[in-house]
Amino acid sequence: MTEDQRRATVDRDSVCAGDDCESHAASFLTSSSVSAIEFLQEALRASPLAGIACGQATWLIDTAGAGQACIGVIAEQWARPRLLIDEQTSVEKLFGERAATVYFRYWCQASPEAVFEALRAGKALPPRFGP
Repeated sequence: MTEDQRRATVDRDSVCAGDDCESHAASFLTSSSVSAIEFLQEALRASPLAGIACGQATWLIDTAGAGQACIGVIAEQWARPRLLIDEQTSVEKLFGERAATVYFRYWCQASPEAVFEALRAGKALPPRFGP
């Protein structure tokens, strides 16, 4: 491991009973200088999200940076994650001296647009299972 590299961890929720037969937790090496969006791409390669039959899954992106914080949303119907932080924020700035840890929280088939807007506005999240 080089001086700029650091170990990172990723995990995610299970989406159904059969999905929890194996751990989703993984570790990987990253660089302190990579951007938040690059870090998420590395994390998703290390521990891919489960595919959902209807193709409409919504995931919250939680970090253990400054406490447990949600930094954005991933949706199967979107081409890329939408972040609440600047995508170019470095891993070093995002996590500081703390462990670089990301957790993907399954928010079922809730509208990712509504979830993202609620997070951005600091409001309560829409129900996971619809209205």
